[in-house]
Parts: sequence; C-alpha cells; structure tokens
Amino acid sequence: MVLSEKLKSLIQSIATTPEFWKINYYLRSMKKAPHGGVFQIGYPNTFLKYYSVPTYLFFTPNAEIPAPVLDTADKFRAMINSADVDAEELLRYCLSIDPDDLGNPHNGSRMYIATCGKIITYVGRNEMEHMDAASNAIEGKIGYLDNFHIDEESLVFLFIFTLMESFAHRIHDIDEIVNYEKLILPIDKYGLSDVTDAEFERQGFRLNDKYYLYNIFLDTSIGSPISDVPKTIEIIQGIRPPVQILTRCDENLAVPYSRMVSTATVDFQKWRGITLNFDNITEQMKSGKETIVHFDPQTLHKIFVYIKRGADETGAEFYHVNVEQLWNPDIFADAEHVIMTNYIHGTYYPASETFEHIDFSINQYGREIFEAKYRDAEKLTGVSIGVYGNMHYKIWCTRGSNLVPTVWADLVCASLDVPFRSIFMETLAVLIQRI
Repeated sequence: MVLSEKLKSLIQSIATTPEFWKINYYLRSMKKAPHGGVFQIGYPNTFLKYYSVPTYLFFTPNAEIPAPVLDTADKFRAMINSADVDAEELLRYCLSIDPDDLGNPHNGSRMYIATCGKIITYVGRNEMEHMDAASNAIEGKIGYLDNFHIDEESLVFLFIFTLMESFAHRIHDIDEIVNYEKLILPIDKYGLSDVTDAEFERQGFRLNDKYYLYNIFLDTSIGSPISDVPKTIEIIQGIRPPVQILTRCDENLAVPYSRMVSTATVDFQKWRGITLNFDNITEQMKSGKETIVHFDPQTLHKIFVYIKRGADETGAEFYHVNVEQLWNPDIFADAEHVIMTNYIHGTYYPASETFEHIDFSINQYGREIFEAKYRDAEKLTGVSIGVYGNMHYKIWCTRGSNLVPTVWADLVCASLDVPFRSIFMETLAVLIQRI
C-alpha cells in the first residue's frame, strides 16, 4: 500500500511521542507466548526488538483493551483529526492485504479483524454478506466508508495496535528502557524491589493493589501443564522454606489491579527443558577458580562458566558462580549493533552447600566487543572472554537459606534461551568429570 504524505507524517508524529513509547513497551512486555505456553528463542535481542504484538488478540470475543491504550486514545484521536487523515485510508492501512505478498502472516489476522472485530459492520442484511463484503474490502475491491458502518473509537485502537505490530518504533537497547524507567518502590542498589508477598500470575504480578507486568527480558514460558506462573517463578515458589524474591517494578508496566488485562491462555504443553541430575556438582563448587567455555558444534553457540573464590564481610568463604550464553556472531544481521546476553550469577557457600542468592541479568555489548569476547583470543584481540558488558541490567534475584545447587541449575536452565540449555548440561558434565 502506498501511504499518503499525511499518513506518513501522522505515523511519524505518533511514534515519537512519549505516550507511544510507553504503550509500545507495555504491550511488548505482555509478550503472549505461542500455543503451548513456551517461547523458542533462537536469536539475540528477540523480546526487545523482534517479538511482535499480535493485533488480533485485542479484537477477539471478550477481549479487553489494556489501560495504557485506553488512557492515551483521546490524544491519538486528536492527532488523527488534526492530520486530516480520513477513515478510509486508516482502514486500508490497518486491514488491507498486499496482493504482492499473499504469504504475509498478518493477512489471516487482518481477515479475522475485518470479519469478527466489530470495527466495520456491513450495511447488508446478514453475517454471510458481511464476511463477503469484508473480504472484498481488505482485497481492495470495494471501499469501506461506502459499504460499512465504522466504529470510530475501535478504529483508533486498531490504528494504535497496528503501529505496534508493524514496529513503528523499535527499542534498540537497554539504555532506552532505563531512560524511561520509573522505580518508585524501595529498591536495592541494582534497582530491585522486594516482591516476596506478591500474587504471581502468567504475565505479571499483583502488589499493593497494582498489577505489574514482568520485565520484558523475563521469559514467561510455563514449566508444567496448565501452570499459573512462568517457569522461573514456579521454581522459586517451590523452594522450602520460602525464599525472598526481588525484581524490577517499573511503573511504566503497572496499572491498577482492577484494570489488569491478560492475553495469556490456558496451555497444556510441558516444559521443554532438561532433566537435571547434579549429584556431584557440590564438590566441583568447592574446587576453586574454574573457567569453562563449551560450544555446540552445530550452532557454534557457547556457554561461558566462571567460578571464583571470595570471602564475605564475616570472612566466610564463598564462590561467585557465573553463567553466560554467547551467541555465534555469524547469525547476526548487519544492522545488529548491540548484542544482549542472558547472564546468571550466584554466590555459593561450601560450608552450607547452598547459594546465598541467585540473580538473573541481561548483559549488553557493542557488537565489536562481543565478537572479540566470543573469539576468546585475548592475545590477538585484547579482549578477554570474561569482559563485562557495557550495561549490566539486573532483572530478578532470590535470597534464602535453601538455595541448593539443583535449584541453581534449574533456574539457570529456565533463564537460558533454548539453544543454550543442552550446551549448559554438557558444560556441567565437563565440570563433574574434572572432580
């Protein structure tokens, strides 16, 4: 579809408003999991930059519009009116099928929205005539305004969601999130708040009569059939005695609980993780500093494990245990200038054979530094594989007296993207063989 200059200007104006940024971030953080409730992430930066917001979800029967969209609709409606873009062009932008791209995955959802979304209603006599007319309209055979009644309020919502789905604005790095982040609850030095008493759900949690979405980087895959919470939360909630849970509580991802909207569905697929057996891992933790780099010969992705001895303020011996996933740089698109990795850290105390805490972060690297880190050739590149990211963004932390090595391993597996879980298991096998 060829856009008019008026529509191009309107899209640019809306996409650069602070309100659009916040709605965009909110909807992307909802991240509805595929059927089965399990994400299969195979490329870096996916949740931040590439996971789309399916428009049709908000036009299914009984669907509700999220509060941030409702709260800004009047402003965007005024901008549409001021731009003098007519409803016919908006509808064609949101619903039309490109005849040169009939395989576009959005085509099916646009047909659904046109026929069932109650945005357009055919002036004819029955539902079958409406469906035929809607089909003709999205194929460009007839006009909308001459043949349908238009729900103008719903059209504004549709336009906003379509801009989200088409990536009218793309978040490129963590710095952008931090610039907008609003942390008003008490926080630690990493920006985490105590949410131990929260009521956890599939896409977020209830705390102090507010509903917070989970951070955009948290994989909300479920771990068992009909699970009510993500795998990570399920693991932590299963620890006895109960442990403390801390996470980021960004007000940009918060609404009054009475206005919460969820797109999560009932899913029955079991976790596609790995069966864990760590009978000897405690002994390896005691053995001191250890660096292991293990790779998958098919994908050439790597797992970097680093264990370092330390002592706390009481003089008690502990070990920093760090696990980081390193993507094979050959898969990066040319435009990928920033690379993000999943990073799990824990402090292990050999005297009690438990972790004092385990935390999950995202490390952000400039592409050149990351590629040098991945090469693991410090004498040639001047960059160690252990170099830290230029941004270390902590997502969650758990503290308690019963964080045993198997819990740590479960949380590592749940926090790594799919291609790295089997590599992690092989890495542990290497560690155990060395004791």
